[in-house]
Amino acid sequence: MILLRFAGGLELWELLAYDWLVRSRPPLPQDERIIIVEFDEIDIQKLNWPFSDATMAKLLATIKAGQPRLIGLDVYRDQSVREGSDNLQAIFQSTRNLVGIEKIIPKIATIGASQQGRTIPPPPDLPSDQVGFNDLPIDMDNSVRRVLLYANNSDGEIRFSFSFLLAKKYLQKTADIEPTIAPDGETILFGKAALPPLEPNAGGYQREDMGGYPVMLNYSHPAERFESVSFVDVLAGEVDPKIFRDRIVLIGSVAPSLQDFRATPYRQPSTLMSGVEIHANATHFLIDAALGDRQPIRTLPELAEIILIILGAGIGTFWVSHWRTVEGLTRPATLRTLLQFTGAIAVIVGASYGAFLLSWWIPMIPVLLALGGATTVKFGVTLLEYLLQSYRQIEDYARTLELKVEARTEELRHKNHELEQTLVQLKTAQHQIIAQERLASLGSLTAGVAHEIQNPLNFVNNFARISGELTEEMAEELEEVELEDDTQALINDILSEFKECVDTIRHNGQRIERIVDSMLSHTREGGGQAELVDLNIILHDAIELVEHTMVAKQSQWPLQKEISLAPELPPLLLVAKDFSKALINILTNALEAMERKRQQGNDSDYLPHLKVSTSANEGRVWIRIWDNGEGIPPEHHQKIFDPFFTTKPTGEGTGLGLSLAHQTLVSVHQGNITVNSEVGEFTEFVIDVSPTGAESLLQVTQQNTTPAALNTVQN
Repeated sequence: MILLRFAGGLELWELLAYDWLVRSRPPLPQDERIIIVEFDEIDIQKLNWPFSDATMAKLLATIKAGQPRLIGLDVYRDQSVREGSDNLQAIFQSTRNLVGIEKIIPKIATIGASQQGRTIPPPPDLPSDQVGFNDLPIDMDNSVRRVLLYANNSDGEIRFSFSFLLAKKYLQKTADIEPTIAPDGETILFGKAALPPLEPNAGGYQREDMGGYPVMLNYSHPAERFESVSFVDVLAGEVDPKIFRDRIVLIGSVAPSLQDFRATPYRQPSTLMSGVEIHANATHFLIDAALGDRQPIRTLPELAEIILIILGAGIGTFWVSHWRTVEGLTRPATLRTLLQFTGAIAVIVGASYGAFLLSWWIPMIPVLLALGGATTVKFGVTLLEYLLQSYRQIEDYARTLELKVEARTEELRHKNHELEQTLVQLKTAQHQIIAQERLASLGSLTAGVAHEIQNPLNFVNNFARISGELTEEMAEELEEVELEDDTQALINDILSEFKECVDTIRHNGQRIERIVDSMLSHTREGGGQAELVDLNIILHDAIELVEHTMVAKQSQWPLQKEISLAPELPPLLLVAKDFSKALINILTNALEAMERKRQQGNDSDYLPHLKVSTSANEGRVWIRIWDNGEGIPPEHHQKIFDPFFTTKPTGEGTGLGLSLAHQTLVSVHQGNITVNSEVGEFTEFVIDVSPTGAESLLQVTQQNTTPAALNTVQN
């Protein structure tokens, strides 16, 4: 905190705190020794700014007639303005109690852009001992908190400030007080007041450029608390000149367009103080200080300020932060800490305010931040210690609890494992038996429907065959009958069309007959009980059977095969007949897809290629059937196992082969089947089954367990 302060990080905060202290003080009574003659926007428009020398001469003459103690002209008159220069020159030369202004410090910028970065000479007809500079030092936030007593001009001459010169001349006449230099060679003794110059690190300032001889401006009250009269009213004779008798009369602008306004500690969001009012405050302060009525603002030495900051941190660490020990744990006392923290803040703020009433500016913001920072750190450390102690206690309790629970947990884990295994077996058996029962029920219904269709279908097929034979006989008989050529051609066309219709009826009847046969096969009861079999033998026989069937249909059908059957496969518990039928259906689809692609003839070098492999991995047996046929579109992947769905051309296939294969592999043997395909490139079926795929079905069959019993277990 000390380093942050001396690096200038808190300067603005401390200056704003200083402003709050200034505004919080009760204002002093109105100073009857000072009166302001001010001109505003209406006045400068009415009298045509800049005012002519004649106007200024008339104003000074009117005020002079009232016998004021001093006249302070806070208006630059380094050049003649229009008419009346002789009159104004005479007034300047004859009025010994008149004080004019100049600007001697270019780097102290004024708000008016036209006056930045340059000096302004004094009125040429005014003696130099009657001229003071009106430069005001500006802080980092453009506020005026200091006043210069004197400074060196560009020629190296010592010049008094406007307000200090007014106070000096006033006290010479009224109290015979002259400023002197203290024995230390630096401090100005002005009556009862010692006015040491501000150091670069005084108060809240840090490495501030203190050019000239600056002191803190101890404001008496905000703007508009000095008695004031209108410039125009004085010229018009509407103000009794007696009001100026024995008083300091300041003449200056309060017109916003002249931009002679500054921010002060009394500032509000839209309130600034005019330059003439700031000089009135400075003059008032210097006179009061010299007479002993008011003390100048004093600051502590740097060592004392450092001690105060350390004291604030110590209070936050050892007095504000509290904790209590409960059951061996150090816990922060939040409520007590909060109350004492609030009390400490109140004490520091109250002490700072009380000291400021006695004209001492102490570092309130650094002390408060040191207090808050130390309290926060101490509270955080205590809280962290409490959390660490709690964590260690929890760890100790957890270790003892683990020892007590470990044995019981192991026992429960073992029993739970046994129950889970039993439940899995029961659910698996239940699902298989329910699937078998559903297939049996559906098979009975489908078989009945198929038989009912079979009888009328036989009549349709027989009559179609007989109609075809009769058509041929009729054609042979008509060949022996002599008919006209047109009649003969007409009869032949009719017989030909009739024969085509009969052939279409017979073809579709045969297709319906194949669908019925597939339905009966799809719903027929399984091929027996589960038994241990060699998967490689079943798969090899299925490949041979499907290939022979395809060769029988196509006398010349080239097929490139890659058969990779893993010899280390364990025996599988399967319903061999059903499992073989499922593989035959998948292989048949693969060979038919390759034949359709070959028939399309898009690639003259195309050669059907079939890959079949088996492997054992991760406790399961894997079967991969790959072909380079026409492929399956992505939108059909989720539908190919649905009954009656087929991707074959119309009239080919029934859509039941893959559905039967899926039910056999997944429902009965608890396996999985997935499809990977790219249209026009390949199709791959990946099947994985457990070596004991039909074990639960075998156990339930051996134990004569009924589906109703398994439903009871599930429910």
